[in-house]
Amino acid sequence: MKKINWGRFFGILGLVVYGIFVLFPIYWTINTSFKEVGDVYKVPPSFVPTKFTLEAYRFIFQGTGRLALSNSLIVAIGATLIAVVLGTMASYAYSRYPFTGLTNEGAQFNLLTVRMFPPIAFLLPIFWLWKTLGLLDTHFALIVTYSAFNLPLAVWLLKGFMDSLPRSIEEASYVDGYSFWQTARRVVLPLIGSGLAATVALCWIFIWNEFIIAYLLGGTDVILYTAYLPALRRGMRIMWNQIAALSVLAIIPSVIILVLFRKYLIKIYLR
Repeated sequence: MKKINWGRFFGILGLVVYGIFVLFPIYWTINTSFKEVGDVYKVPPSFVPTKFTLEAYRFIFQGTGRLALSNSLIVAIGATLIAVVLGTMASYAYSRYPFTGLTNEGAQFNLLTVRMFPPIAFLLPIFWLWKTLGLLDTHFALIVTYSAFNLPLAVWLLKGFMDSLPRSIEEASYVDGYSFWQTARRVVLPLIGSGLAATVALCWIFIWNEFIIAYLLGGTDVILYTAYLPALRRGMRIMWNQIAALSVLAIIPSVIILVLFRKYLIKIYLR
């Protein structure tokens, strides 16, 4: 009779329980999105829709929800690109051309303090700045604000990868006749690809799921999906099926990014 490996058994059992614990909220959100609003409030709740319907998705696509998702995509793509591009250049400068004395560390720490404080601590002066300039409730204001808050994260993440890259590789490329920009494009960037992927993924997630900045700096002209979610109600009734449908649609871009960059993220984990 084969002896049971109880350690392996309880390990697998623990993973199964953890998987159910993690995946059940996602299943419940998808399940709710295909229900009628009356079915959502039924007691006891049903684990499958009593009547399968796409009513909530039609409401999102035909109403403000589609505009909110489009605005979120524009802002998230723009802010992520700016933060990653500027963060790559700044991290290279911090790594390859450090200032003398403690100035370099002080400059890095001052940059990090922007990320240490919660966004709400800075939003009042930022709100009045954009309002004074007449740029409140615009894509430009949201993109610049999100870029500013995520730039320190990009710099600190990428600087570690820059520091781990031997300078001899760059020097060898200069000997081969590469210019500075050719070295950066053909040598440096491919070698820190995993760091770039992780930075893009993290900046995207922070921007895509953020609420306070979207709520205060957005409005009627440029409303992001996180700020639109509280508006999904009729009187005193919260439209949970519409909220679930918008949430399912909002999950898709983040999942796509994580799937595309999964091999780079795994490399970081295995380092």
